[in-house]
Amino acid sequence: MHTDQQIMLDLYRGLCRCREFESALIKYATKDGKPVGHPYLGQEAVAVGVCTALRPDDRVVGTHRAHGHAVAKGCDLERLALELYGSAEGTCRGRAGEMYMAQTDVGYFGGTQIVGGNVPMATGLALAAQLGHLDRVAVSFVGDGAVNQGVVDEALNMAAIWSLPLILVVENNGYAQTTSVHYATAGRIADRWAPYGITSLSVDGQRATEVYDAAQSARARAVSGQGPTVIEALTYRYEGHYYGDRHRRYRSQEEVDTWLARDPLVLHHRAALEAGLTEAELADVRTSASSDSQAAFERARSGRAAARPDLLEGVFIEPQLSRPGEDA
Repeated sequence: MHTDQQIMLDLYRGLCRCREFESALIKYATKDGKPVGHPYLGQEAVAVGVCTALRPDDRVVGTHRAHGHAVAKGCDLERLALELYGSAEGTCRGRAGEMYMAQTDVGYFGGTQIVGGNVPMATGLALAAQLGHLDRVAVSFVGDGAVNQGVVDEALNMAAIWSLPLILVVENNGYAQTTSVHYATAGRIADRWAPYGITSLSVDGQRATEVYDAAQSARARAVSGQGPTVIEALTYRYEGHYYGDRHRRYRSQEEVDTWLARDPLVLHHRAALEAGLTEAELADVRTSASSDSQAAFERARSGRAAARPDLLEGVFIEPQLSRPGEDA
């Protein structure tokens, strides 16, 4: 059991911010006719456990299911909400939306809709840290479906031979869209890269403390030159692949109820009380997370929409034409 009350409080704050932000997104977006996208509800302990173990300048690359990664890495809630609403005041001026939103000043380099495509991105960020002799790691989150993509193997091979400071977090929620991991993936994911000499482990992705411990150890190995780590976090998404997906078509009610009984916020709430935090302290955290999230989407409703001239900014440059006899 963790006894460091500050860590327990930080983890609970992160869990509540992720849950409340996404709950507010669903509430406001459905009311305002905006897309919700790919909910992260149920998986919060993975992103929060990992990101709490990181330093502010560590780099994170998310997936298409990106809300939790962005919030856990410290992105501004108001600017995230504005981005999700397509506002020019968002983190990416309203151009990125859910799957590409980023805020690099807090170390969040966005996600990608290309399954597994973020692993070489993080590998490049890890290489940059190594070449720059920086005390920095790069983290890539992927789902269980991505582990069967060839580019993931290529990137991990490179990370292994060069001992790059890379952490790959496989969020094994049991399904690649609607396909069960038991049908599509042979063997145990955590064992897959053992022949590469990569340290790999499997953790309970519903317990933020267990994920935190694994990520903290992985970071220490990475910055000491011991190379990459793969963390398989066993978790579950409470909604479908996307909001509105009729996921009961491929998941039984019994299965869903089993995982709902292991809600990461409930499990950590119990652990935090056992560590000595008070119910009043935890209630304050929940209230703050809720009010901050509600305020973010209220602000998003009045955000300045991206206008047509804005959409070309940063895409083209003014041509620098040279005259005859001048250097281009």
